[in-house]
Amino acid sequence: MAKTLFDSSTKTFLTEAEMETIGRDLTFRPATPENARTLSAREVSSFNRDGILSPLPLLEEQEIVEFRNGINRRLEQTLAAGSDSYSLLDIHLNDVRVYDLMFDPRLVGYVKDLIGPDIVCWTTHCFCKLPHDERQVAWHQDAYYWPFTPARTVTAWLAVDDVDRENASMQFVRGSHRIGTIPHRISRTEEKNVLRVSVDGVETFGEIADIALRAGQISLHTDMLLHGSGFNKSDRRRCGLTLRYTDANVNDLRDWSDYGVLICGEDRRGQWGNPPRP
Repeated sequence: MAKTLFDSSTKTFLTEAEMETIGRDLTFRPATPENARTLSAREVSSFNRDGILSPLPLLEEQEIVEFRNGINRRLEQTLAAGSDSYSLLDIHLNDVRVYDLMFDPRLVGYVKDLIGPDIVCWTTHCFCKLPHDERQVAWHQDAYYWPFTPARTVTAWLAVDDVDRENASMQFVRGSHRIGTIPHRISRTEEKNVLRVSVDGVETFGEIADIALRAGQISLHTDMLLHGSGFNKSDRRRCGLTLRYTDANVNDLRDWSDYGVLICGEDRRGQWGNPPRP
């Protein structure tokens, strides 16, 4: 049986063979600085160059406190049910705070400047590294194992907690999104990887940088950026929420569009499921 990347009860993933033969367009398409309305032209140019933009403001202090309280309750329920702290996938389906956040005009304004007028949020996922968590998110390119063509996803990474190098902030390789597809391999068990893929020799692809965020701030990164995060060796939790936005007109080669929500513009393919507000 062919191996797939990830184990999930909600989505059908590409096999390794399919990723080599399916013919996806994974080239990076730069945003147009002159068209920016929320971001500055300099910020858009920085995103085109580095593949990431950080930090950006999103939630005010009281907003992130209330949002964190909701995430805490959901995480407690998830752990009590026997799942782990990485299992909060597609939580916009049953969490009204996350669903409403997808439409926050502050966030949508950023994304429109990078993608264009037709925007869908196709998944949400809370990554929570507990204190002294020995699992890592190994180096990878998101679009490598996603069944979309062309690759046009921008991930908003919201810091639910303060995040820095001490509690395993995300790291990225500047400009690696412009290299094209980088070879991945299946991870070994002893690597304790949350994903099932990893990239070796990342230092050969460019400068490695860390992303420090205060709770309520976000980073935005493109789906071909080489990135990852290590073990949380600190006494502090590191919780972040990803909201993944793409051009509504990309082609879904699997069933991932079922839980996607049209945020603005048009869905010309009519492929997104648009589940209702919970």
